[in-house]
Amino acid sequence: MTNESNFYAEKARFIIKRAIDDYARFEGMRRAFQTNFDNQEINKLKIDGFEQRRERAREVRRRSFSDNSLLKKAIARLEANGIRVRTASTKDEALNMILEEIGDEKLIVKSKSNVTKEIDLTHFLESKGIEVVETDAGDRIVQLARERTVHPTGPALHLTRYDVARILSDHLDRPVEPNPDELTKAIRNEISAFISRASIGITGANFITAEEGSIVVVHNEGNITACARRPKKHIIVSAAEKIVPNLDEAMNFAKLQILYGTGSLNSSFIDVISAPSRTADIEKIMFYGMHGPKEVVLILIDNGRSAIEDKEVMYCINCGSCLLKCPVYDVLGPDFGGHAYLGGRGVCFTAELEGLEKGVEGGLTYCTQCGLCTEMCPVKIDTPRLMREMRCRAVQKGLLPTPEQEEMISNVKQWGSPWNEPPENRTEWSDGLDIPSDGSILYFAGCFNSLRAPEIPRAAIDILISAGLNVSYLGADEVCCGSPFLKIGAKDVFVTLASRNTSRMRKTGARKIITSCPGCYNMLSLYSQYVPEFDFKVEHISQTIASFLKEGRIEFRMKSMHVTYHDPCDLGRHRGIFEAPRSIINSIPGLKLTEMRFNRTKSICCGAGAGVKKTHPELASFIGRRRLEQAIETGANHLITACAFCENNFRDALKSSNHGIEIVDLVTLTRDLAIFS
Repeated sequence: MTNESNFYAEKARFIIKRAIDDYARFEGMRRAFQTNFDNQEINKLKIDGFEQRRERAREVRRRSFSDNSLLKKAIARLEANGIRVRTASTKDEALNMILEEIGDEKLIVKSKSNVTKEIDLTHFLESKGIEVVETDAGDRIVQLARERTVHPTGPALHLTRYDVARILSDHLDRPVEPNPDELTKAIRNEISAFISRASIGITGANFITAEEGSIVVVHNEGNITACARRPKKHIIVSAAEKIVPNLDEAMNFAKLQILYGTGSLNSSFIDVISAPSRTADIEKIMFYGMHGPKEVVLILIDNGRSAIEDKEVMYCINCGSCLLKCPVYDVLGPDFGGHAYLGGRGVCFTAELEGLEKGVEGGLTYCTQCGLCTEMCPVKIDTPRLMREMRCRAVQKGLLPTPEQEEMISNVKQWGSPWNEPPENRTEWSDGLDIPSDGSILYFAGCFNSLRAPEIPRAAIDILISAGLNVSYLGADEVCCGSPFLKIGAKDVFVTLASRNTSRMRKTGARKIITSCPGCYNMLSLYSQYVPEFDFKVEHISQTIASFLKEGRIEFRMKSMHVTYHDPCDLGRHRGIFEAPRSIINSIPGLKLTEMRFNRTKSICCGAGAGVKKTHPELASFIGRRRLEQAIETGANHLITACAFCENNFRDALKSSNHGIEIVDLVTLTRDLAIFS
């Protein structure tokens, strides 16, 4: 255990407690996020070839980062068009370049830009006596309030009209009514006065096209156009990940960015800037600065990007969609992320740019790796994988594991499970069943089921044997599948466990493995990537039972229940098993299934996964309570799930709430109602 890990653990506890105690603070943000999500769901149906557009965008990202000539091509084309391009290796170099370009000017108007946030441009310029005015309404409000941005396209979504009225009244030294029209007018008038006085504007770039040498900016308010047309100079601050092959691809990205960032089909403005303002209408003599800037300067910042090996972290198009339904961001808001880049992907990118310490500080241990961010991302960034790799690096550097995770590692090395219990304890559930140790079908019970929910593996064996299967069981030779350890970054521990299990499984003569634990199912399905000798077919018991139903081996007794179903992340999003559990539920006579609003690929995590339950139990339980609220909204009085770990977290969440709903395990329900042919 290191001093660093203790420090970060204490800080995390403080942040989580503060967020839970003041949960209402971000209620406005949550409502706005829900509106964005709803509009996304409606409007994506209106876009022809929507999924193909996503696949196309991801593939363009992949190809662009593997094409070393794209940056050189873009710079050459931009310069040929008359845009001056400067490249900065570091944050300090970039700041000094911008200061040099500003010269003697004392007022700068700027628009929204994550890259300028990354390098703390506003604070730097203010320290040099230069007034910087944010011209996006939300950014201006946040600037005046000295608040943190909560979303890339909606920086002030967490503030109510009354908050904004108070902020503006204090700033303008006059009363401003909490009326949206009055508030907007006050912001517009103040910003317009600054824009009219400024000679230099600073903006970011949504995309930079290599083929045409153009800068593409997407916006609604018109402020970027105003900043870009300051008469003296337009300074664009951006980075190489904004470069795309051509305008065709830029427009596809823009369409996705607009939908995912705002929920809309289009934005008010898409500006394509290819050169300084110019005219040659008088004797064909070129004059620069006709109705816009005399100079356009693009400053491309590296700031550690070229050293990033895993380029997927830079596929992001800064729409913020990953934040909308993230169960962790829902609770913590911008405390989950870096100062410029938010959420799980933001944590990983911040760690790459500013160091692993900043990643841990930004919430590297908060993520449940549920994968909903990937589902919500227009280019399908695999943030759970990025998180696992980043945690592994943090472990290697001594920043992780946390004290709680260190205890798990110590236990699994000694006992073969995350708990301080001897191997023989994990077999107590099988007492009296006389399950053989070899055979063509192996049942893998898993640690949690064996030691904390023994009724589930016992029910599973009852079902399998009653349906006519001859199953075997490793008994005390079974060790943890390794799921929690791969997810917390202890990759070497995981590989050791996977190798040990594989060796013992091969000795049984099994060809198929059936498990009732979604975490084990997901992890066993990944074994072959780490242990080439693993060549078994892996099946979750819900798939097995569903096949029994199709074959007529099983039917169910009548049971009058109103239920809803929770999709475990490891079984659903990570493995695509959505219909097998539902086919079982829908086959039970008298049982009424009402789906939660967020189900299947959009199911919300229970909050317990990837070490969060062990490391941050208060956060896990609070997220669980939020999911229970969604279950109760269905009117159901029973919540069924196929994951004992989810069940456990829901039951803990129920202890600290007034919710009246019963948690039911799918496997034990099946066993209790089954009639075998």
